[in-house]
Amino acid sequence: METPENFPFPFPPYPIQNQFMQKLYECLENSNLGIFESPTGTGKSLSIICGALKWLLDHEFNEKQVLNSKINEINQQIEELTKKCSDDWFTLQTQQLELTNEKRVLEAKLDAITRYGEKKNKLKERLKQEEKQDKNNKKRYIKPKVPEGSEKENVEGAEGAEGGPKDDFEDDDLLLKDADSESDEEDDDGSLELYKNCKIFFCSRTHSQLSQFVGELKESPYSESVSVVPLASRQNYCVNQSVKRLKNVNMINDQCLQLQRKKTTVKKEKALKKQKNTSGCPFKPGDQELLLAEILTKIQDVEEIAQKGQELHTCSYYASRKSVDDGQVILVPYNSVLHKSTRESSGINLKNNILIIDEAHNLLEAIERMHSITITGRNVLHCYNQLSQYQKRFQTLFSAKNVMYLNQLSFCLKKLLKTLGGTIKSQPDDNTSKDTTPKLYKIRDFEAMAELDTVNIFHLLKFMKDSKLVHKLRGYMEKYENGVTINVSKKPTGVKAFLNSLQDKSVEEIDTKLNEKNNEEQSNSPLILVYGFLECLLSKSADGRIFVIPGTTIGQGTLKFLLLNPAAHFHDIVHEARAVILAGGTMEPMSEFKEQLFIGAGANPERIITFSCDHVIPKENILTSVVTRGPTGIEFEFNFQNRGNEKMMCELGRALQNICNIVPAGIVVFLPSYGYEEMLYKYLESSGVLAKLRNKKCVFREPKLASQVNQVLEKYAQIVKNPPKPQNGSLLFSVVGGKLSEGLNFSDDLGRCIVVVGMPYPNIKSPELQEKLKYLDENVKKGAGNIFYENSCMKAVNQCIGRAVRHSRDYSTVVLLDKRYSTKVNALPGWIQRTVAINQSFGSAIGSMAKFFAQKRAASK
Repeated sequence: METPENFPFPFPPYPIQNQFMQKLYECLENSNLGIFESPTGTGKSLSIICGALKWLLDHEFNEKQVLNSKINEINQQIEELTKKCSDDWFTLQTQQLELTNEKRVLEAKLDAITRYGEKKNKLKERLKQEEKQDKNNKKRYIKPKVPEGSEKENVEGAEGAEGGPKDDFEDDDLLLKDADSESDEEDDDGSLELYKNCKIFFCSRTHSQLSQFVGELKESPYSESVSVVPLASRQNYCVNQSVKRLKNVNMINDQCLQLQRKKTTVKKEKALKKQKNTSGCPFKPGDQELLLAEILTKIQDVEEIAQKGQELHTCSYYASRKSVDDGQVILVPYNSVLHKSTRESSGINLKNNILIIDEAHNLLEAIERMHSITITGRNVLHCYNQLSQYQKRFQTLFSAKNVMYLNQLSFCLKKLLKTLGGTIKSQPDDNTSKDTTPKLYKIRDFEAMAELDTVNIFHLLKFMKDSKLVHKLRGYMEKYENGVTINVSKKPTGVKAFLNSLQDKSVEEIDTKLNEKNNEEQSNSPLILVYGFLECLLSKSADGRIFVIPGTTIGQGTLKFLLLNPAAHFHDIVHEARAVILAGGTMEPMSEFKEQLFIGAGANPERIITFSCDHVIPKENILTSVVTRGPTGIEFEFNFQNRGNEKMMCELGRALQNICNIVPAGIVVFLPSYGYEEMLYKYLESSGVLAKLRNKKCVFREPKLASQVNQVLEKYAQIVKNPPKPQNGSLLFSVVGGKLSEGLNFSDDLGRCIVVVGMPYPNIKSPELQEKLKYLDENVKKGAGNIFYENSCMKAVNQCIGRAVRHSRDYSTVVLLDKRYSTKVNALPGWIQRTVAINQSFGSAIGSMAKFFAQKRAASK
C-alpha cells in the first residue's frame, strides 16, 4: 500500500504530526522496527492513533481486495482451460482441479473475513435490542438470583470457616495431579482458523496512562470504527466483592481460580444448574455475550467495563479476555507483553500483529527490572516449611512422579539455604556462622557452587507450572494456616529496594506501605519468589549474574538475580510481531535501543528505522541556561564530594532566591537524590534561606508516599493560581527519577521554570552497576559501559526537562545548575539544544531570564 499524504485528524495537524503519521504508516506496512521520538506536548498519542489505525483499516480493506483479485484471476484461468481443447485431457482436468482447490481456500478465507465484519454489526444490533427492551421495561438488566450468603460460602470454600470439621473430599482441590491428566483449556472443534485479523497491541507503563489513551481514542475520527479491548488484572476487573476485598493480587487470582474449581454437594449442584452456572462464582459466566458486545462496540476504559460487568452481573475479567480474538486495538500494561509467561497466560499472541510501546524511554531498564528477582533466607525457610508440611499430609496420595519432583524442589531449597549459611533446621533469626562477604557468580558457576546442576530445572519448573503447585500450596496454607507458622520480614527486600541502591538512595526512601505489602505477599506465598528465582537459572549464563549476600542472620541473607541483557527477553517479540514501534518524548540516545535491544535480539539492522521530530513550540518560547557559577562566583559542581559542602548549599540558596524574584507562578527544582533533598532542605531551614524563599513562593516538597502525591500537587497548583500576598506562586522541591519527574505535566503557570541541580549519576561503587558496565564493554562494544553510565544520567535529566512545555502556546525556562552541563549539551533533547546558553556568570543568566519574562508580560497585554 502507498503511504497517504493526509490522515483523518480531529483538527488540522501540525506538519510534524503529519510527518510522524506518514513515517509510522510506512513502518507498519514494511514490517519494520521503529524508534519514534516526539517531544511531550506535540500530540504524540493522537499521531500514533491516527497513523496506526489508518494503516490497520487500509490493511483490512486491502486484504479483501487482494483476495477478490486472486479469485477473479483463478476464474479467468479456469475459463481459459475450459475453452482450451487438448488431447491430453488428464493434464487439463488436473490443472482445473488444482485451480478449483486453490479458489476454494481463497473463498473460504474471504468468507471468514466477511463473517468477522458481520459479527460486529450483529453485536451492535444486540445492544440496540437490549436498550430498546430496557426502555420498554423501565429497568436495567435482570440480575440473576443468588442464594443469600452464597458469595460468603464461596470464599469459605478456600479460606475455611472457623470451627467445625471440613468435608474430606474438599481436600481434592489441594492435591497435585499429573500434568497429563488435567487440562483447563476448553475443547475446541478442531477446525483451523482461516482468518485472524491483524491487531495492534498498544502498551504503556500504567493503567492511568492507558486510560488517557482511551480518552484520546474517543476523541479521534476512529471512535466508531474500531474495537478496543483494555486488558487488566483480576484486581482491576473483578466484580465479586467477596473476592476483591482480599486486596492482595495473588490472593485474588488464587481465590478466583479456586472458585471455578470448587466442588459442590448434590444439592448445591442442582442449584447451580438451575442458574446455568457451573462455577462457584455467581458472576461467571453470567451474560458474557452482552458484555462482549459492550466491549467490542464501544470504546471504554477498565473502570467503565468493570462497572458494566457489575450492572450485568457478569465477570468483566473473562469477558475482556474473550474479546481479544475479535478486538482490533488491545491495550495492555508493560508487564503483560514484555514478560513471556504473563503474555502467554493472558492469551496475547504477537504473531503477525503490531506492537506499539509508548513511554519507551526506560524500556531497557523496565525489562531488566521485571526479569530480575530477589529472595531472602526467610523466604526460602518459609517455603521449605510449608512444602514439608504439605508433602507430609498428602504423601500417600501423590503419584511417584509427583513425589520425585517435590523431593527435587526440597533438595533445591536445602541447597539455597546452604549458600546463605543455613540449614533446614535454622530459624530466620539465627546468626550465620560463615563469611558475610557478598559474592558474585555467573549462572552456571552458581549452579555448580550450590550443587543445583544435578537437577533438571526445566523439568522441575514445568512440573510446578502444570501441577499448579503454587496455587495448591497456597490453598493448603489458607485452609490449615493455624498449623503453619508464617513470619513476616520487616526489612525492605525485593527488586525495588535493590534498584534503589543503583540510584544512591537509602532504604528509608522507599515507599513504606508498598514494602509492607510486598513483604506480606512474599511471606504468604514464598514459592512464587522461589519459582521466579529458579526460572532465572534457565537464562543464558552470560545474560545475568547472581549475587549471594549473606546477612547477619539466616533470614536476612539475600540471593539476587540481575538481568544484564534485556534483549534476551525481547527476541521472541522481535521475531513474532509484524512490526514493533517504540515511542517516547525523549528516546535519545537511540543507539541504545538499536544495539542493546533490537540488534541484540537478533533483528536485521535494515529493519530498524528512526524518526525524531522537533517541538511544536516556537524557539522564542523556551530559554535554557547552563549556569556554571553562583551569585558570589562560587563554581557549581554538585558531585558526590561537594554535596555536603555548606558553602555550596549556601550559594545554591542564593541562586534560588534570585530565581524566585524573577520567575512568576510555579518553579520545580529537581535534586539528585532523596538524601540530598533532605540535607538541603534542613540547611535552608536552619540558615534562614527557606524563610526568605517563602516571602516569594509557597514551598512544597515531594512526598515519600505515593498516596500523598496528588494531595501535594493539588495544593501546589492552588497556590500557583491564587497566591496569597506577598507570594507570587509556588516552589516545589522534587527528585530526579522520583515520583514527579516522569508522567506529570507542569504546563503553563505550573512550570514557568524547571531547575535541575547537579547531575544524577547512579552510584558507581555499586557492584551491580559495575557488573553491568563490564558486561556492556565485553558484549556490546568497547566503551559501551561508560556510554551507558553517561546516558543513564542524561536520560533522567531529559525527563525532568520534558515536564516544562506541554503545548504550542506554552513557554518556560530551564536552568541547569552545574558546570559539567557545559560539555553535555549534545546529550540534551534537540528542541532544547537550539536554545541553550552557557553562562559563565550568574548575572548573565538572571538577566536573560528577566528579559524573557518581561517580553512575555508585554506580549500578554
